[in-house]
Amino acid sequence: MRKVTVLFLCFSITFFSCKKNDNDDNNNNSTPVDVGTVLLHLHNFIDDIDDIGELSGIPNTDNNGRTITISNVGMYISEFEMEKSDGTVYKFAGKKVLKVFENVLYEVGEVPIGNYNIIRFKVGLDSNTNSLPPNASSDSVILNKPNMWFGATAQPDGYVFMNIQGTIDTSSGLTGSMAPFVYKIGTNANYQQITVTGINITIVKSQAETIHMVADYNTLFNGIQINHATNLSITTPADNSTALATAVVNNIVANV
Repeated sequence: MRKVTVLFLCFSITFFSCKKNDNDDNNNNSTPVDVGTVLLHLHNFIDDIDDIGELSGIPNTDNNGRTITISNVGMYISEFEMEKSDGTVYKFAGKKVLKVFENVLYEVGEVPIGNYNIIRFKVGLDSNTNSLPPNASSDSVILNKPNMWFGATAQPDGYVFMNIQGTIDTSSGLTGSMAPFVYKIGTNANYQQITVTGINITIVKSQAETIHMVADYNTLFNGIQINHATNLSITTPADNSTALATAVVNNIVANV
């Protein structure tokens, strides 16, 4: 069993292999190609060593002793790509995932066998999908989610790309002065790409490769003055044009 770990942003990635029982044909190519399957196992963390599981609303502490609870997570992940060491790029065409707090395992799809050293994906939805009504496409199963809308309907404002809610201790002395936070990040301007380089993963015929991906929600607060209540709320498209939203978005894609 191989294991490769890469730290980036508020995510870390680990790869494991297991036997795959599905057909080996590559559905994205008319010529039969040997393939393996890529799965995503998306964990919930506070700081880089504290797996908080899938039960919402439970108090957890970061490495400095600050208490945080997570009551809601919704995050669209799309435009998955894997690049081989020879520069060949394989795109999982049309694949989108809605990461929620209580679910951790998602299938991305089949990919040709070989060695890969780069993974790319985006947090959010492309502009075309972002303009669709919730029931208008094959993606309706993940788009028809009112908690991923800014208002009572999805349009005309588009979808919330990332919806993280909970409470956080805002006191300087870590005395338990809990305040609610809501970060609803969206709009086409905040469609962000994550690129992970320097990995070495081999896709093997008829095996499933699981990417263990850790979302560390604590890093969203990096550089944010959390003792100011106005810095704990992003809920509208207009809010997504503020300096606070820019800071939170930068925390999503920082340190890749």
